[in-house]
Amino acid sequence: MKLSTRLIFIFCSYIFTCDVMAQANSDTLKISSLKAAIDIATQHNPTQAVYLEQIRQARYNYKATLATIYPNASASFNGTDNLHLAVTPIPGELIGHPGTVYNAQFGRKYVYNTGITLSKSLFDWTNILETKIARQNIELSKLQQDAFLQTLKEQVARLYYSALIAKNALLINNKDSLVADSMLILSRQRLNKGLGDQLAVNQSAINCQNIAQNKAQSSQLFNQSVENLKILLGAGVKTQLAFSEGLKLDSLQVMIPVLMQPDKSLGIYQKQADLAKLQTGLTQSSFLPKIAVVSYLGGQQFRDNFGLSMESNSWNAYRYIGINISVPIFTGFSNINKFRSATSQQKIAQLQYQNSSVQSEINDQLTLQNEATYHIMVQSSAVAFHLYSDNLYLNQRKYIEGIAAIDTYLKAFQDYLAAENNYLNNLSLLLSNRAVIYSRQ
Repeated sequence: MKLSTRLIFIFCSYIFTCDVMAQANSDTLKISSLKAAIDIATQHNPTQAVYLEQIRQARYNYKATLATIYPNASASFNGTDNLHLAVTPIPGELIGHPGTVYNAQFGRKYVYNTGITLSKSLFDWTNILETKIARQNIELSKLQQDAFLQTLKEQVARLYYSALIAKNALLINNKDSLVADSMLILSRQRLNKGLGDQLAVNQSAINCQNIAQNKAQSSQLFNQSVENLKILLGAGVKTQLAFSEGLKLDSLQVMIPVLMQPDKSLGIYQKQADLAKLQTGLTQSSFLPKIAVVSYLGGQQFRDNFGLSMESNSWNAYRYIGINISVPIFTGFSNINKFRSATSQQKIAQLQYQNSSVQSEINDQLTLQNEATYHIMVQSSAVAFHLYSDNLYLNQRKYIEGIAAIDTYLKAFQDYLAAENNYLNNLSLLLSNRAVIYSRQ
């Protein structure tokens, strides 16, 4: 009895553990709307973290360039062992030996120097331009992030709509499958009673297979959309997506008010043109003089024997202040060629900005035209799809009652499937185009 109770306890514990592990490994992410999906992607998309880190890096680079406005200070200590002091010939009169030359050695064998060197740039146009470029790089990183978010919104919208279309197509396919199965059963019954032929049975079976293929394609489209959407949302591999919103087909046939903001990728081209202009100025600064002030505050100690004394009277003050002016005269035409290269790059950046602006305007105009065109196509294909659906039902009733021939019924069913595919394709084109519009609002 005790053994049985223990086994029951172990079995219940195992079931509970498996249930907890299953819940942990298969979390469900509920998506109520397209806006909710975009909000999740904005917060958890892994590439978004990369852009945030790039902005942080650009800010650090900018702060590094600001170091030029402060003086630089460095401490130093060095010791020298003069193994052989230099010899200087001096007149013998200086030491009481007229008419002779004496080789004298000046200096001490051991010399120690310690102190602090201070330097400050007074005029360096290169440093000023590097600071401006670093500041512009921060803005460029932000513009790149904005452009990525725009692209992210468009990609999420496309996949979200694609998943909803595939989900709706599966519902239609299931209804079609019921009709095709009933037609196959009915045609077989007619054949057994001698009221039909094998041709009708074969064609009914072909329709069933075609619907099965449509269902497989819709299922594949749904799975691809969901898995790719999980990547954009930053979801885990085993995370399940649950869509609580469905396609409202009637509302899709209504023309939406179109309000498109300028393409945010244009800001990147414009900022790159501004940076190219600053880069040209940076190369020009290599022709300008640089002025800096240098100061040294330290002391020296001279000794004949090896050692070091820390007493203050053992050190001699050694201090100076000076100004450094450097003017480039000839650099082997390097600066000239760098300036010409920067000028060409500036023209290239400006041309790219102009070309991208024109292309963006053309694409925006085409997007607006497609919205109107796809809207008409969806409206007309939706009406045709409903009419073919009604015709299929009417022909089905006629065939059951023996009024219509099997050929007429099969033709009505094939026309219905063609109208269904046309309607879903047009719907996909419309929503894909609206994803672009949504990303620009």
